[in-house]
Amino acid sequence: SIFNKVENNFFKIVLFLVSVILIINIFGYFHELGYDGEHHKWYIEVLPLDLPTDKDTKEYFSPPLPYLFPSVIDSVCDKLNEVYLMDFNCTFIYGKLTQILQALMFIGIIFLIRNISDTIEPKNTKYLNSVLLLFIMLPVSYKSFVMIRGEPYISFFMFLLIAIVTKVAYKQIEITNKLTIFTGIILGLIGLSRQWGLLFFPALFVLLAAVIKKNDKNFNVKFVKYSFLSFLISLFVFGWFYFMLFLDYGSLTAFNRAPVSFSFNNQPSSFYFGLGMGDVFSKPIRGFSMTNMLIPVLYSDVWGDYWGYFTVTMGRGGLDTNYEIVKYLGRVNLVSIIPTLIMLFGIVVFLLKLNTINRNRIFYTFILSAITFFWIGYMWFLIKYPIPLKGDTIKGTYILHLIHLLPFFGAFLMDQIKELSCKMYNLLFGILTLIMIHNLPAMITRFFGGV
Repeated sequence: SIFNKVENNFFKIVLFLVSVILIINIFGYFHELGYDGEHHKWYIEVLPLDLPTDKDTKEYFSPPLPYLFPSVIDSVCDKLNEVYLMDFNCTFIYGKLTQILQALMFIGIIFLIRNISDTIEPKNTKYLNSVLLLFIMLPVSYKSFVMIRGEPYISFFMFLLIAIVTKVAYKQIEITNKLTIFTGIILGLIGLSRQWGLLFFPALFVLLAAVIKKNDKNFNVKFVKYSFLSFLISLFVFGWFYFMLFLDYGSLTAFNRAPVSFSFNNQPSSFYFGLGMGDVFSKPIRGFSMTNMLIPVLYSDVWGDYWGYFTVTMGRGGLDTNYEIVKYLGRVNLVSIIPTLIMLFGIVVFLLKLNTINRNRIFYTFILSAITFFWIGYMWFLIKYPIPLKGDTIKGTYILHLIHLLPFFGAFLMDQIKELSCKMYNLLFGILTLIMIHNLPAMITRFFGGV
């Protein structure tokens, strides 16, 4: 039947659809219109031979990996202009080439999701399709990957690392010296992508504990050695940058704003408990009643464009305002309650069944611990650097890596539903597909021609 054909070819459909969206956004979006675009530009132009200081750019605290490729392109382009008296627009060239690179990383994540799914749920096509559908329907991904910044790199290397260590934990690949070195390098690149990446490291200790609990002494000794050496290698990859940050600015977590002493009172009660019900489904953009409310702002930025950097132009980039799209984004928020609840309830169901689940307990414990540490670190950041009048550090992009792990729990719940009733699963999958189609315009930029 047509449904079986779609199910069996869903991966190809996903690749095609995502590729089309990414290509449209690459052609339509000028990278400097992203969050703090000019500061990322200045970082790029100081590299590749020097690291920027706080005098060069307010992004000085960010690790250099995401800026290395565009900086090399920029340097080559500048040299061509100088030597051959050319007139290349170097900013445009390195911007587009970097967006293409990041688009390839996005496609790479989709392949890594299939790889991970094959490890934990072999030959379970419905599970893979559920993860993919929930993953590709998140507008925040397309917005983040078209900007030049570190979070897309965290996500890519995180998925690559998860794919590797899951196969090791499931004894599907042998632990070798080459694998240990490769794992250490990938782990180091996570730390060298952006500071958020360091929050992934504690989850690896949770994975280590879960593996030790389940396996025999012989395998545990190998896995502990593999973990320790990989971590040691990663320190050589990323540690130098944080050491320099500490020497120059007195902190491993230096930032461009002064921190305050940690206290939950740093943020008003509306930050923690405000739901913005008056605007979240009608005016889900900044400037209305949701200012500095954590949940509605984050929700609106994940499913839409709360800050106006991707679909809501707000007159930026020399473009006309397009506030007529805001009502549509309100509807996106409304229908997206369903996939949001599926992903969150997946976590709840896993925790309720934790003691009875044997298959894949290690994997989901590992993923949930990563989500938890990402969230705790992000909350610490929001409380240490409060901006109650604006709340402009509440952005979906900042926890992109956390959001990207939630579809695994959504697929876990969908799989539980499938075991109870295949018809119910198919109905839910159909509803999610309709929501994906409805939300499609939220994944495509409106900044065509903006500079």
